[in-house]
Amino acid sequence: MNSKHSNHSSCFTVGFKIPTTSGLGNHLFFYVAPMYVAWLTGRKPLILTPKRTKLDRAFNLTIAHQKGNRQCPVRYFRHRYVYAYDDRVKDLLNVAANVSIQLAGAFFSWKYIQPIEDQLRSQLRFHRELAYFAKKFLSENVPHGWNDSAFVHVGVHVRRGDYLGRLGVGMGVLVASKQYLNRSMTYFVERFTRVQFVVASNDITWCQMNIKQSSFNQKRVNITFSIGHSAAQDLALLASCDHSIMSTGTYSWWAAWFANGTTIYYKNFARRGSNVYRRSLAADIFLPTWIGMT
Repeated sequence: MNSKHSNHSSCFTVGFKIPTTSGLGNHLFFYVAPMYVAWLTGRKPLILTPKRTKLDRAFNLTIAHQKGNRQCPVRYFRHRYVYAYDDRVKDLLNVAANVSIQLAGAFFSWKYIQPIEDQLRSQLRFHRELAYFAKKFLSENVPHGWNDSAFVHVGVHVRRGDYLGRLGVGMGVLVASKQYLNRSMTYFVERFTRVQFVVASNDITWCQMNIKQSSFNQKRVNITFSIGHSAAQDLALLASCDHSIMSTGTYSWWAAWFANGTTIYYKNFARRGSNVYRRSLAADIFLPTWIGMT
């Protein structure tokens, strides 16, 4: 989108301070925030974090890292919601060219991504070693006897761990159930001749106990677990799959977005009446083409 401003001074920027404590999925949405507002207003996007972040360790980013210009007046904008589009962002078109913009909060919505999707897909390239890891993992885990047969990879991400702790429970975040995972996997088994499910999780032991090979026809279905790998490695692996099964959280969201195939998401992502539920809108979180299940 073209901005009405033509003055591209050192203040004509939009930045985001990325907190080091957040996870990789959140960091990706934090990256989207200045990229979207830059598209909206014509400003230069910045990451206002001098040091390398989880994003830099996973992707070859071109966006500049620098501290804010202390000589510039600043317009601060904090996002109102958790998982929803905040239409107040359009007011940033009216910020004077000699005033920089600093963003904060959760820009967790596909509506910020859709206008700049092509740009993001070209910019968010995994480092070579991560792309190689994913390719190597899949090639070394081809099911026995399937070498000459066509099959699809379906990435399954299961977020548990911290979401079962006091903070997650207090916020009202819900974890995907065993029944949801079984129904989601059955959806793909019914549509493809052979399916390999690639499972990544921050609780892989639970997954091994609850996602059973014996639940499916072993001639048509294979379940492979990613064990002992970093968050960046697992994200690159899930991104390399053809289709996706999500659980709760931004990491799952991005795994599905990168894979860019058929995606099933967990509809019961938040407890009714909870903080997250009140500050979220499902229609703004999940792409219209994604399939919701419980």
